[in-house]
Amino acid sequence: MAQATRVTVPGTRRISPNIKECALSLWELSWDRSAICSTFLMSQASLAQIFEEFGSVNPPPPLIMGRPRIIGLAALTAIKEIYTRHADTYLLELQWWLVIHHDIQISISALQETLECTGLTRKLLHKIAVECEHERRREFLYTIQHGFSGTGCEFVTVDESSKNEHDVAGHYGCAPIGMLADFEDVFIHGIRYTLVGAMGMDRYIAQRVVEGSLDSL
Repeated sequence: MAQATRVTVPGTRRISPNIKECALSLWELSWDRSAICSTFLMSQASLAQIFEEFGSVNPPPPLIMGRPRIIGLAALTAIKEIYTRHADTYLLELQWWLVIHHDIQISISALQETLECTGLTRKLLHKIAVECEHERRREFLYTIQHGFSGTGCEFVTVDESSKNEHDVAGHYGCAPIGMLADFEDVFIHGIRYTLVGAMGMDRYIAQRVVEGSLDSL
């Protein structure tokens, strides 16, 4: 019967960076390469290849690979202008706009990631009424702060049954980092009707219902 011969196959192991650095230092001190490799149990070919290709005991990190950017610079500039004028633009609307005007097809998730990379972040809309009169608003705030007792007894709450643009507008939009997501729109809703009750601090107050502005009551 023939006797089987045992063949020892060297295993593969990871050489730690400190051992590689030590081997490189010995090589620079003119030590024999075979002596270095036998001492540290490493292959001459692999060690020499690392030295010759990279000039270091450790290879460089792999290059970052990924898909090329879908949205070009011109489209990104146009997107920033859109959100500067209309901060309440939905991603679905922007996705449709890119297809129509730039022939760019992109998913909602990729579009959101692209906006964040360019500094356009999702924010709570800062709603501003177009018809807002700033002088009258300042007078109103001054009167509230200096002409009332602070107990709330002077105020009543009117239950309004209709909706306006302020109620149905979106809550979030996009704006560059460090800027508010301003949203300007007409908040006057024209002809509407109000319920008959006004609620004070301690009772309901009956009111006459009219068509139009509540200022006519």
